[in-house]
Amino acid sequence: MPSFEIPDGPTTVALKTEAGFHKGSAVFNVTNKTGEGLTARFSVQVQGPGKAEWYSVQGEPEHPVAAGETQTVTVQAKIPAATPAGEHRIKLRVTNVNDPDNDSTDSTAATVKIPAVVKPPVKKKPFPWWIIAVAGGVLVLVIGVIVAVVLMSGGPKVPKVIGMDYASAVAELQKGGYAVAPEIRAKPPGNEPADKVFLQDPVAGTKGDPKTITVKLTVAGAATAAVPGVIGLEYPDAAAVIEKAGFKVGPAIEEVSPENALGKVFKQEPAADAQAAPGSEVKLTVAVGETVAVPNVTGKPLVAAQALLEERGFSVAAAAGKPSGQQPDAVLTQDPAGDTKAPKGGVVRLTTDPGVVVPDLVGPQLDGIAGIQTLKNAGADIGTIGSSCRGAPNKIVSQSIEPKTRVASGTRVNIVVASATASPTASVLCRSFVDVRLQDFGNQVRGVNNARLVLPK
Repeated sequence: MPSFEIPDGPTTVALKTEAGFHKGSAVFNVTNKTGEGLTARFSVQVQGPGKAEWYSVQGEPEHPVAAGETQTVTVQAKIPAATPAGEHRIKLRVTNVNDPDNDSTDSTAATVKIPAVVKPPVKKKPFPWWIIAVAGGVLVLVIGVIVAVVLMSGGPKVPKVIGMDYASAVAELQKGGYAVAPEIRAKPPGNEPADKVFLQDPVAGTKGDPKTITVKLTVAGAATAAVPGVIGLEYPDAAAVIEKAGFKVGPAIEEVSPENALGKVFKQEPAADAQAAPGSEVKLTVAVGETVAVPNVTGKPLVAAQALLEERGFSVAAAAGKPSGQQPDAVLTQDPAGDTKAPKGGVVRLTTDPGVVVPDLVGPQLDGIAGIQTLKNAGADIGTIGSSCRGAPNKIVSQSIEPKTRVASGTRVNIVVASATASPTASVLCRSFVDVRLQDFGNQVRGVNNARLVLPK
């Protein structure tokens, strides 16, 4: 079974022509379905007339993916603008680096349509517009002089707010009727006080109608950048835009909103164009439909849990966790948790107990101590230790649970060990007993405080 899953992806790749190339990107979600961290290798598979060198995976082509983690992978396209019009398909392939020949997964195909090359129109001999431009320039200069004279003669002036904190500066400017842009933070050129305005645009004393002027204020501190607006995009596309701008993206926040397009981002925090520190998190809220109660399935067998969840309209994604002592395939955790509300048709992720596999102690036969240690290493435990006159001396001749059986971790397996005087045919008399050292070792392993077992004669 493949270790990775690519549940969804774009059906088409939109291209935009600029600087001699058709450019675009496609965003895929990749999930590690196993219970252990893996190193994934990402590559692009091209079908049709496309060329592999036109595509690249953003970031490192190999990097770790934690157990159960879902990562966003962006494939970038850069196709020469002179390429003939047509279409081909691409797939994202994710490969387990530890087993590259047997463990890889492909996404569904996304269609790439290459537009026809638009030939530039034949240039005609230009009209001597420079004559009109010169005349216009002279007119603008005259008007500018007149406006400058008018402004210098009177009118409101932008107040000086340098040295104030942002809130105080905004209050001062708003008293004069000026609008203020979102706070901008940057490292000051000198020793200006932290958290104080050290730059304003327009500068203090600028004259003009307050209704037409928006003042930008720069505050001393760690540099900030404008958060891009992603309202109306699908979550994967919105996340790609946010990350490209240098910010982190939190998990999608699902909220019932019938008035918004389902699956689209309709809220973001911080808002579009707000200033925030690079690397800080942007929260995105996605519109979903009807919500239903999630049943509590922890402790139930996976088959029963899956049937109950699917009956409520959910899909199920299961992954093995670590043995906990519950029966194999029992549900250990679920997300969303039981007795909460979640979008109908959403995915409920389950972590199950994989159990442990009972080792084979008789094929080939192990001696008693080695067999007990093998059980312990496999996650099982030793039960009773019996004795037999038949078999190879001091070797295990039978075990109570068949080899390769999956059981709960810590399950006790009874064994029978051939006596030191036993024979394969038991044709000679022997004294059937268990070696004292083997008894003590078994008691120590299962924590019986050195109590001797009562063994059959």
